[in-house]
Order: sequence, then structure tokens, then C-alpha cells
Amino acid sequence: MKDKEICVSQILHFTMNDGEGIRSTVFLSGCPLRCLWCCNPETWTPVPKESMLPSGKREMMGRFMTVEEIARELKRYFIFYRASGGGVTWSGGEPFFFPESLRLLVNALSRFGISQAVETSCFFNLEEVADIVAKLDFIFADIKHMDCLEHKRLTGVENSVILDNIRRIGATGIETVIRVPLIKDVNDSEENIRRTARFVYQHMTWKKMEMLPYHNLGTFKYSLLGLEEFRHDFKAPSKEHIRRLEEIIAEEGVEVVRFK
Repeated sequence: MKDKEICVSQILHFTMNDGEGIRSTVFLSGCPLRCLWCCNPETWTPVPKESMLPSGKREMMGRFMTVEEIARELKRYFIFYRASGGGVTWSGGEPFFFPESLRLLVNALSRFGISQAVETSCFFNLEEVADIVAKLDFIFADIKHMDCLEHKRLTGVENSVILDNIRRIGATGIETVIRVPLIKDVNDSEENIRRTARFVYQHMTWKKMEMLPYHNLGTFKYSLLGLEEFRHDFKAPSKEHIRRLEEIIAEEGVEVVRFK
């Protein structure tokens, strides 16, 4: 039987902001959300995307890889993970979008005792992926906005399933950090951040949040992929405003964390 092929957007090694220690971050393609600020539009659908460079040359974004090929590439860096307390972070897209693929990958690395983290929107059926979640060492869970209707306007989906999944994951005791992709005049109001912090304090065993200021490093991809109509221009909040939001989080009894 042929090993299952998975569309991988890219694999970045020696990443330092996707968890503790030295890590490799694997970006899997496929996502149920359409966040207006998405910096990885090439991961929306689970196939490699053809891009057109300014020179006129065509180049593929992403490639199909088998579980064996992915594991083989990651194994080259095991010594760095173990020496630094790092590991592998599954990202996307949405890693849980194709749970059978993520299950194969997580099970493959579990046999080697490698620490595994995931970056997720938490928009999935938790019953279908509970066995995967149980094998993870760390979870980054996004809360993009606390208001249900505003969340749908910004991402294409409501947040009720997301918040319910985060509550249930919080009760498991798995180390979890709630991430907020912070965008000026979109979700950076003091009210929204205070509501998020209160939710974290009430429902999470690990009362931790990370602010991720918006960056435009991925906006060039929209032109390369012929997706200009989906491109939106946003800005990051000022450093002073971010400091104020972090003060609000701390006031609510939640720890502000930073991975660098």
C-alpha cells in the first residue's frame, strides 16, 4: 500500500517562536477559515499552488510528501530538539483540517519521543481528534475575536465551536497558550482583550496568553497566486497600545508570554 501523501506548504527549521527550544515548524495545507489578514493563502486548499514570480517564472508553493519523507527530514534535527528542549510544531493552514493526516504524523513522531506542539484555530470536531490532542505536549490556540458575529465577519466562521473546544482542552491540563493575532482597529480594543483574558482565566488550567502583532510579510503572496481580490491592508497596534493590553491581561490574572 502506498504511503499517504500530505500537502506540505513548507518546513522551517531552527524556528524559535513556535514553542520552547529549537524547533522545526511544518506548515500543512488546508484550512476551513478565511481570515482577512491571512499571511499563508497558499495553504487554503490542500494542493500545491502555482505562483507567478515578477520575472515571469512559474514556481510551485508546496509539495506532496509522504509521512515517511516528512519524518525522515525531521529526524535530521532530533539532536537539536533534545539538546534545547525543543521539538516539532505542526502549523498551517489548519493542522486538524485533515485529522487522518495529522494523526499519522503525530503517531510517527511519538515513537521517537519528540515533543510536539500544534498551532490551531480550534475549529474542528474534538471527538474526532481527541486521540491526537492527547499525544501533544503543547497547544497554541487562537482566539481571534470574542464576539461571535465579528469573528464570522473576519474569518468566515463563528467562534462558538472554537470557544467550546478551548474550554474542553483547557480542562485536560495540556499546556496551552491562547494566542491573539493582534490587528489595529480590528480586535485590539481593550474590551475584547479583557474579555479574552477573563475567558482564559476562567477556563484554562494554564492561564497564559500571547499577543502576536500583525505583520504584512505574507501579503506579497496574494499577487504571486493571483489572489489580489482577497488581499486586505491592515496595521499592527502601536507598542504603547500593546503594552497597555498586556497590562490588562495581567490585571485579569493571566500571564503574558513571549516566544523569541
